[in-house]
Amino acid sequence: MYTVENSRHFTKRIDPVSGMTCYVLSTRVAPIQQAFYFVNSGLSGDGRYFWFYCAFPPTPGHCMGVVDLLTDEVRVFPETFAGDAIFAVEPDSGNVWWGTAQGYFIRTPHPGDKPLLAAPLPRLGRFGAAGTHLTFSRDRREMFVDIQCSDRSVLGSIDIASGTFTEWFRTEEGVPYNHAQFNPVDPNLALCAHEYHVDKATGKSFPPPRTEDGIYPRLHTVTRDGVDTMYPPMYDVAGHEWWSADGKKIYYEDGHRIIRWDLEKGCNELVVDGDRFHDPDKFDATVWHAHCSADEKYFTADSDYWLENCPRFWRGNASHVSFYNTVTDRHVDIVSYNPTVPEWTPERQCPYHIDPHPRFVLNDQWITFTTTVDGRVDAAIAPVAPLLRATED
Repeated sequence: MYTVENSRHFTKRIDPVSGMTCYVLSTRVAPIQQAFYFVNSGLSGDGRYFWFYCAFPPTPGHCMGVVDLLTDEVRVFPETFAGDAIFAVEPDSGNVWWGTAQGYFIRTPHPGDKPLLAAPLPRLGRFGAAGTHLTFSRDRREMFVDIQCSDRSVLGSIDIASGTFTEWFRTEEGVPYNHAQFNPVDPNLALCAHEYHVDKATGKSFPPPRTEDGIYPRLHTVTRDGVDTMYPPMYDVAGHEWWSADGKKIYYEDGHRIIRWDLEKGCNELVVDGDRFHDPDKFDATVWHAHCSADEKYFTADSDYWLENCPRFWRGNASHVSFYNTVTDRHVDIVSYNPTVPEWTPERQCPYHIDPHPRFVLNDQWITFTTTVDGRVDAAIAPVAPLLRATED
């Protein structure tokens, strides 16, 4: 089988500042090619299939492309296009799932196959979105979805064999819960986020109202029997949450730090200060998104690359991607500089959510992310072994 090191579709890149290596998917089947959002791995469990997001401006949304590293072929599947759909890859089969207003579909990586309707969309009222995340239970028998209706959110699981939807929880009118994720161990528990409410008439978004105690109420879990629990952030805000591999901790960032809520201890714990990912002489201590290895010793994160006389935190601004070793308290950049793509500016921002979104994949041996090192939007993957060597004592 081919690997990204010897596949004709990937180009080796060595960062000019850190010296770290990554492999960029340089064969083009779409104008924009992105790695998966960090909650899900875009690779099959055996590493054969490398799925990636494709976009075709000015059409909004994405469809799927895949590199078959057994045959060293790359394909794009325009029939998987579904606007703002989110995708998930089955680790065992390498099939990709996505949701639309018609229901939840499966597509194999093989070009001769057709998409299959795995489950119809439940009739829950006026449709908003089939899910902001799709995640599998540990035994792969169910998929958790957060269905967005016009006035509320309905969270539940789909039985993969039968396509039957089981509702776990529905929010009150005007309250959006999304970013839902099955617990990686407990099939009766899911993580979700109380997100911003968007006014349909004006398009303006509003943060969730704080509790009587002044708490920002983003972090929630729901259970199969309908119990909704909110977890207060350590400081003033929380975002971009994910489960630890053992299912016992909820990780999140607050813009400056990586923090976790320990379910067994019932408290927040500061894990990584943002300045541990950066050279403090060059960057502010910021964290956009992050992810950790299964043993929680190593972290990867993206953050803004601040350019003078340029607004902060706009869709498409410059960024960098880092690796942090908690054992040695050392960091190294995977990509020291992702430049802006000229067609997008603070006044005309990118609609395709091209933040790097790094995450560990393939038993923590690799990190996938989105990059702009070649002046366009590309999917990329970096080996972890050199990062470990670079951060040793």
